[in-house]
Amino acid sequence: MVKRTCIITGETDESTNLLRFVVSPDKSLTPDVLNKLPGRGAYTLPKPEYVKEALYKNRFAKHLGFYKYLSPIEIDLFLSSLENLLQKHFIEQIGLVRKQGSAVAGAGNLKENQFAKGLLIAADASKREARKIMSLTRPSWILKNIPAETLGKAFGRNSLAFVGIFSSKNEKNNFDGHLIRRSFRRWEAFIHENSCQRGTDGCINERI
Repeated sequence: MVKRTCIITGETDESTNLLRFVVSPDKSLTPDVLNKLPGRGAYTLPKPEYVKEALYKNRFAKHLGFYKYLSPIEIDLFLSSLENLLQKHFIEQIGLVRKQGSAVAGAGNLKENQFAKGLLIAADASKREARKIMSLTRPSWILKNIPAETLGKAFGRNSLAFVGIFSSKNEKNNFDGHLIRRSFRRWEAFIHENSCQRGTDGCINERI
């Protein structure tokens, strides 16, 4: 895998584990959540404090030629928009697995299945219920403290306490839900750190 360096800490990691930023044709600083946008990119570790520092210290000027200084309000809006994009990507990854028939929602449904690949647990889920489900499904990996509303969105519901990830007959044996885990790790530090008044389409401002 291609490795890149965080412009704040100097730490190196796989590019897909970092956050990539580019300057769009209209000269806006744009998060590249999918790592697919053309042009030169700059990377930070997936933590809001590093993105904020890069903006405050204008580090993107050196790496991308983005010289605009942002006000504290503009920086907060940028971080809120970034959090929204990362959350959306996490939901989409769950949705893709759901379409493949490999995601099961709800405690009752999970108790009827065994040997889960992974288990997603909402922040407000019952600890006792979580222990029961973990004992029954024996997941290889677990993601905790996820907003219940986020899990619900992946299934068209208001909220969910538990989602299980299983292998289906149509999947390769090495399926392990790594895309879900990776998208969560990039979003995790932003949860509750930044917020905005979201409508049905999320934050309006996705670029600065």
